[in-house]
Amino acid sequence: MEGIFIGVLCLSGCLTFSTCLLHQYHFMSNAKTWTEAQSYCREKYTDLATIENTEEMKKLNDTVSAAGNSSEVWIGLYSHIDWKWSDGFNQSGAEYRNWYPSQPNNDLANELCVVMSASGKWHDYGCHTQFQSVCFNGTLEDSDFVPVNTAKTWSEAQRHCREHYTDLATVRNDTDNNKIHTLIPSFAWIGLYRDPQIYWSDGSNYSFSSWYQGDHPLGSMKVVCGVADLEKGGNWRLISCEERKPFVCYSITTVKTLVKMRVKLEDSSLDLNDPAVKEQILKELQDRLKENGLSGVTLKWKEQADGKVFHKEEKGSDKKKKTEL
Repeated sequence: MEGIFIGVLCLSGCLTFSTCLLHQYHFMSNAKTWTEAQSYCREKYTDLATIENTEEMKKLNDTVSAAGNSSEVWIGLYSHIDWKWSDGFNQSGAEYRNWYPSQPNNDLANELCVVMSASGKWHDYGCHTQFQSVCFNGTLEDSDFVPVNTAKTWSEAQRHCREHYTDLATVRNDTDNNKIHTLIPSFAWIGLYRDPQIYWSDGSNYSFSSWYQGDHPLGSMKVVCGVADLEKGGNWRLISCEERKPFVCYSITTVKTLVKMRVKLEDSSLDLNDPAVKEQILKELQDRLKENGLSGVTLKWKEQADGKVFHKEEKGSDKKKKTEL
């Protein structure tokens, strides 16, 4: 069916665009855990609130403020906290931690890598900061820890260790920890890190963000959930999902647009009212919309009174055929 838009015969028909881009927010004052709030929103509306740009953030803040709330409300954000070792170690000792008392605090919601201080205590830190590092050489059962005094980002340190030794240091117990902290004069990267793993409840792509520029204490939690904090301008924080908070749901407002287009056929014998042909045309149009960056659009043919979409149209006395879609 290639070339379906090129030819001499023209037919007319109508196409409906349904664009679901407008989020309508609904504030719920009854405090629930994040999971309870998610279930409620999915039952009554669409889901917990998703925020994809500054306009939607303002709209959510205005909705909550108008209801008289000025504190924290659940939104649809959540994150998995899954610490891993650079060399993939996951056996006995992989869960060993020696955090400084206030750590990990996930400052700016962007601390994904770990340094050890000269005291042997651990801190989560932004991975692009430059520190010294500690590699290990050999196997974990029979390894030597090697300090690297040149300051590097975590990824640079990992690459250096893998090129010249085995990997960034894996710390399995107090013995390993004590060996390493005697080698370093200050903060140094070790092999512990985590991926961001930040998601929206409805599965939307996580791209826009507005994080609170401060601490997001993680403790030993495996999953944390997001609130919009109205006392902090509506900026987002990650807290325990078990806390009970008011929350914001969203529903979708659909905008429908009827569009007429002109289609020319290469083969005048082709029946554009054939269901398979109409489906193929919709697919091509949908692909073209995506190529031009337009998502969230549903296409549907509008049938006329006779049940058909396309009709031949005559122009003037010369009886030439043309198509408007």
